[in-house]
Amino acid sequence: MQINSPRHEVESQKLLYSSSALSELRDTFYSNSKKKKSSVFHVVLNSCGLLLQRNTTDNTGAGKDHFVPISDIIGGRCVRLQRSPRFKSTGGCGVCTPSISDKDGKPNEDEDAYLYVFAYILKRQKRNMRNVVKRERTVITLRFRSFDSHEDNMREAEKWYKTLKAHRENYVLEGATRCTLNIPPKRILILLNPKSGSGKARELFHRQVVPVLNEAEVPYDLYVTKHSNYAYDFVKKRDLSVWTEIATVGGDGLFHEVVNGVLKRLDWEDVIENISLGIVPCGSGNGLARSIAHCHEEPYDPKPILGAALTLVGGHSTPMDIVEIEVQDKVMYSFLSVGWGLISDIDIESERLRPLGYQRFTIWTLHRLINLRTYRGRISYIPKEETEPGAMSSPHEISRSKRSLQHSISLQETLDKQYKSNDHISSTEFEDVISLETLANQSFRSRCDSWLSSGSRKSTYYSIAESLYHSISDTSECSASPYAEGTDDADDPQCERLSEKKVGPLPNSSKWIVEEGEFVMIHAAYQSHLGSDCFFAPQSKLNDGTIHLVIIYGGISRSQLLNFLINMSSGTHLPSQNNDFIKVVRVEAFHLTPHENNGILTVDGERVKCSPLQARIIPGAVKIMIPKKMH
Repeated sequence: MQINSPRHEVESQKLLYSSSALSELRDTFYSNSKKKKSSVFHVVLNSCGLLLQRNTTDNTGAGKDHFVPISDIIGGRCVRLQRSPRFKSTGGCGVCTPSISDKDGKPNEDEDAYLYVFAYILKRQKRNMRNVVKRERTVITLRFRSFDSHEDNMREAEKWYKTLKAHRENYVLEGATRCTLNIPPKRILILLNPKSGSGKARELFHRQVVPVLNEAEVPYDLYVTKHSNYAYDFVKKRDLSVWTEIATVGGDGLFHEVVNGVLKRLDWEDVIENISLGIVPCGSGNGLARSIAHCHEEPYDPKPILGAALTLVGGHSTPMDIVEIEVQDKVMYSFLSVGWGLISDIDIESERLRPLGYQRFTIWTLHRLINLRTYRGRISYIPKEETEPGAMSSPHEISRSKRSLQHSISLQETLDKQYKSNDHISSTEFEDVISLETLANQSFRSRCDSWLSSGSRKSTYYSIAESLYHSISDTSECSASPYAEGTDDADDPQCERLSEKKVGPLPNSSKWIVEEGEFVMIHAAYQSHLGSDCFFAPQSKLNDGTIHLVIIYGGISRSQLLNFLINMSSGTHLPSQNNDFIKVVRVEAFHLTPHENNGILTVDGERVKCSPLQARIIPGAVKIMIPKKMH
């Protein structure tokens, strides 16, 4: 985590003051509070951010500064308050507040103009003897009343607002290869599964995502899924040119539908070039959202939905690997993992205990350890050439490979045969100039501008006026993989496969290594996390072109397995060197053949028909929204 240190703050302020005068605004604000002496604030706004400098009247005469980087600011709003004798100001940003009643005793309209600046600032807190970093919502309120008329004051506030918005947009577009004029206005397509996780996705979206979209002034169209495969059909068949992002509100299963719907389109190349994908974690696993936060050192707990909402409005994206999977006569695309054996058994079979919540995994893990299964099968793979030192095979592993290696094969030939058969802002130090809004003090915000309040019924499922809400059904079913058993989804023969366009044919047979025998599990992962607390592949990145293949052989003791499963939450479950029972291999492609089609096979946590499966990595196939741009 990068937290503003004093040194970082000083350097930021130096950059701030060295900016061109043409791109910055400066003004002096003062406040009058009954609890404190009058304070004068020098405020500077430019491309680096917002600098708040307080002049004090103490003996030292030193000013106290705070810098809010432009990366933490998501938007602003200019408003005018209707004043009445019952609504009195107690300070705030700007000048002193005079009496608000005229001679007739009628309420006056406030001649001042207000600029709200919305920021989400990293804060460090101690919790259970640990340093916890999170983002906290901060509203900086500047009041303009240098002029006698509201129109002139509002004109000045709008100048600051437009400058803030321009700096924010420039920050987002910095380094973009396309001309700014050619980038369409930002608009998000949001697909929500109301039954995902604990069934509270709709409520969580309303309370935690909508306010962020409003503050950032990002229009969106919300569609609530009606049945399984709804999202898959929607993105596969609809005209997507109006949107620049597609975001899912749900679990990894819903995102799986979207990925496959996009990549099964005839115009998939245009879509992945112009549209980025995003996810708001409301499911039971949330592996992708946790992996994105981990790779970019963004706080995930205790508010993962807030972080994901900020990612949607942030405007930054990066390429993400996709794995193309061929099973029988179908092709599907995966972004998370492929599993066969123990972990897949626990994931799928524990569904019968879903009312117990997350405890179902613990209970079923113990059940599976007591009644341990092994499966016969064959795994073939192409080792990745750019392996790191820690991924090299040990001499002990090589000897085992020689015993199990029978022959090298062409994967396509085999398939054909089988088919045919910032420190933080102090709320006390800057309380006159900065308003820290929490759930406890949002009443002021609701009174003065209810259209910004997440508590207003009028704002339910709406953002700004351009946004649309499409309620399909309140009795929606859980989303599932479009390739689950019993689903008939024929591939369009006219649709060119992703691998044919991106990477070409597979290597020749001399590259393949084959192992056959008894396995407890085989799990292939291409994200760091399989769930919010399952740190399965610590070395995995979003775009490293690598499949992390974990193989556990029959004969492993239950105590070793228990230790492996317990340590998955911390990422310390993998051995430093491969041994007789656990092997970790970085591969580019693999082929899995369960003998007698026995066991549970999953793709991205969704069950698919247990049959021979071929998978290969497609580096950087799609664009995924990330919390901050890469440096």
